[in-house]
Amino acid sequence: MEITSFILGVLAVIAVAMVAITSVNYMAFKTLKRDFDDYIASTENVLKDIYRDNETLGQELHSRITETEQVTVRHTDSRVDKVINELERIKRTYIKEY
Repeated sequence: MEITSFILGVLAVIAVAMVAITSVNYMAFKTLKRDFDDYIASTENVLKDIYRDNETLGQELHSRITETEQVTVRHTDSRVDKVINELERIKRTYIKEY
């Protein structure tokens, strides 16, 4: 009878330990899941910020490229006009002399 009581006592202690371990694991898993969900939300927010910043920088870059292209065209046109005017002046000068 004593052995039966001892075995039942040990089984009871093991059962209580298993319930305690299961409870601790459940709480740890619950905390881990919450932390993981927070991490996912944070990562999504960071990615949204990156995509928004990338879009803004893309638009700004396109605007600057367009502006630079217009300035370059104007400058080139100005230089070409000056060369043409100089050639015309040279032509008038040499035609009058000959």
